[in-house]
Amino acid sequence: MPKFEDVEKTEIYSELKPEKASSLGPTFLCTGQISGQEDLLIKGTFKGTIRLKNHSLFIEKSARVEADIVAANVMLSGDLTGNIQATGKVFLSSEAKMKGDITAAKISVQDGAQFRGAIRMEKSGS
Repeated sequence: MPKFEDVEKTEIYSELKPEKASSLGPTFLCTGQISGQEDLLIKGTFKGTIRLKNHSLFIEKSARVEADIVAANVMLSGDLTGNIQATGKVFLSSEAKMKGDITAAKISVQDGAQFRGAIRMEKSGS
């Protein structure tokens, strides 16, 4: 029988795959507004707003982000200061550090994640 942690990771990771996402590398320091029609992986530092309404955002452990985010799905392993609005899933890994509010249809927070804010669960289209 699989462990709870394995089942949770399989479910989340089966749908959220950063392998084919565009990326901002670990040495990038960007400010401004990002919007696009594809998934995005952030490894560096970004300040501004991110709008990927129908796509996923991945924030790696090395990333530092100060932004309000609108996306289909968000997987956070780095540091985020800002609010997340997602139509699908938000996943905070055990390495995640977040200050801000989350509004999403599904939310998963692993043991060890640091979160300070409010959570509102809403079905997509609400």
